[in-house]
Amino acid sequence: MARYRRDLFRLLEAALVGLFFVQATRFLFGTLYAHLSSASLIRLTIDPAALANQPGVIDPADVEIELLMAGIALFAPMLSILFGRLSFGPALAAIVTAAGRVFMTANGGALFGVAGAVVTAGAAALYFTLIAVRRPGIFPAALVCAFALDQLIRLVGGTIDPTWAAAFLQPQTVLSLAVFVVAILTLLFEYLARNEDERPMPGEISGWGAFALGGLLYLEFAVLGLPHLIAHRAGLDYLAVAPWLVVATLLPLVGELRALARGFLAMFDGWYRGWVWFLLLSLLVVVGFRFDGPFAAGLLIGAQFMVSLSFWWVVQPAGNHRNFTGIGMIFSLIFFLLLVGGDFFTYEYAFVRGVVEPLGTLLRAFRGLGLAVALLAVLLACLPAILARKRLPWRGGRAIESVAGVALVVLGGVLAGSLAVPVIMAAPGNPDSLRVATLNLHGGYSPYFGYDLPALADEIERSGVDVLLLQHVETGRLISFSDDQAAWLARRLRMGVHYFPTNEPLQGLAVLARVPAQEASGALLTSQSRQTGVQFVRLTGQDGRPLDVYNTELTLPFRGGSLSVQQQEQDQTRQVLEIMDYLDRNESDANRLVFGGTFNQRPGGDIYTYLQQQNFADPFADYPQERAATLRLINEAPARVDYIWLKGIVPLEVGITPVAQSSHNMPIAKVAVGPALP
Repeated sequence: MARYRRDLFRLLEAALVGLFFVQATRFLFGTLYAHLSSASLIRLTIDPAALANQPGVIDPADVEIELLMAGIALFAPMLSILFGRLSFGPALAAIVTAAGRVFMTANGGALFGVAGAVVTAGAAALYFTLIAVRRPGIFPAALVCAFALDQLIRLVGGTIDPTWAAAFLQPQTVLSLAVFVVAILTLLFEYLARNEDERPMPGEISGWGAFALGGLLYLEFAVLGLPHLIAHRAGLDYLAVAPWLVVATLLPLVGELRALARGFLAMFDGWYRGWVWFLLLSLLVVVGFRFDGPFAAGLLIGAQFMVSLSFWWVVQPAGNHRNFTGIGMIFSLIFFLLLVGGDFFTYEYAFVRGVVEPLGTLLRAFRGLGLAVALLAVLLACLPAILARKRLPWRGGRAIESVAGVALVVLGGVLAGSLAVPVIMAAPGNPDSLRVATLNLHGGYSPYFGYDLPALADEIERSGVDVLLLQHVETGRLISFSDDQAAWLARRLRMGVHYFPTNEPLQGLAVLARVPAQEASGALLTSQSRQTGVQFVRLTGQDGRPLDVYNTELTLPFRGGSLSVQQQEQDQTRQVLEIMDYLDRNESDANRLVFGGTFNQRPGGDIYTYLQQQNFADPFADYPQERAATLRLINEAPARVDYIWLKGIVPLEVGITPVAQSSHNMPIAKVAVGPALP
């Protein structure tokens, strides 16, 4: 019995440490990206002292300290040389991880908060290095539980992690103290079970295991590990995906299913079984990426099940040679970071400038390679299966372990199903009109890269918007803390949401509305710079008649890239002409139309004049020019680049709402759509 208690506490300890590692890693990616971006802008600012009250402003010296700490933490697994000799080494690493997690919550994006996250991630990496050697059977199960817990927590937060907020400090402190208690109890039960302990063969993360762990971490963090990551690739609501994803993540804990996987691969010759595993996982990912709907979602959920199973391949039985697991863990983290870097440039390729050639050309060539980066990660994840031709790591567990595994799967699925509750849409504030607004989210960041979605939602809510056109929306990227900004804002504002991906699946356009939609679609536009598109949503006004809404973001002209400003302006012209063709194909009988978004051109330009010639009305035409600016520029005068164009609809009033949590202000036009119309 002591043995079962010991194993239970070992798994509980490892799962919580794994959860803290996942949370700290997501936090660090977003925070360090924001701080690096902020520091680079501050260095260009004429008077940095005048920015003291701007959201996101940070001392560049603090950023250098943060990067230094992160670099040191990357090599924390090397401490296993020392901690591996101590019987209480894993417990000490777990306690340090839990302590760092408290500092991360208490201080948020401040220097001490980042330090807490760095300590958490570094100590957790050391912890998993130690248990890969001492408790190899716990290693994969702990990571599987950690990612499932992360999925459940983000369901509670509506795709964001609510445990990062300062309001969660007290519960986080209790949870970290629980890890301390569990670590002590684990040591105690290990001592009590020392005589009946069947010491497992030591494990090792070898060279191929390091490649595999790096690939698996990338697939979990950036491709498959959260419901909205899969939902946006399949074109579904993340709530429909969530319960199935949690179940698929946890299923490998059931010993009988691992035995079935073993039996399946055992049918193939050892030379080919690893390639069969790789090709099957690749097929699920490719088809899931290329198609949409429930079929695609099902394939990607199946891929997540295979990824969870693949964690059992990471730790190999150790030989008689010296154990290099610490070095293997460091290399796995480096491979993970390289894959994340490739993923970053599949979105940001257009803004590569000032980079020495041919590196600049290489980075810009990542355009459209999101699937290729994912397949590279799949190959890395499958390398142990391909190369270890005589080994199949899956075993059927003991009866009590199988029962516990089934119980965890059922509990996870039930919890996810109970948390996946659709939002109840609130009615418009006025039965005879709608307040229509457009806002460029700038990835959720302020001009100096402050990130605060709750504050942004408060600003939008105070404006009383009924229909909101959003541009540059991030829906799960690591640099935006893995949040689905469109889904979270819709849930917080009690609005329906319609999302259209433009630049890879996790960046695009969204329309939020308090009135029902009849249909929604979109089209990609010709783009030499960053890929963009146009979104179409046909809403139903309070009078029962259609209201056609078109949402777009045209190419942003900037200097220093691979294209000249003139080429980028020609891009804009082509895009507007394509949008006009798209409007003609979707024309409705009601003939009421709102066309808004970020046009990245000032009033009086060619596009502005062309739209006026097409009988679009600018409700802000008579608005004071000094108050109509929407884009707040660094070291330059603000400019008007965001527009709401109307056709066949009467504007009642207009205004510009400042939005501190974005680099753009929000134009709002109140339009008449109710039954009072003749």
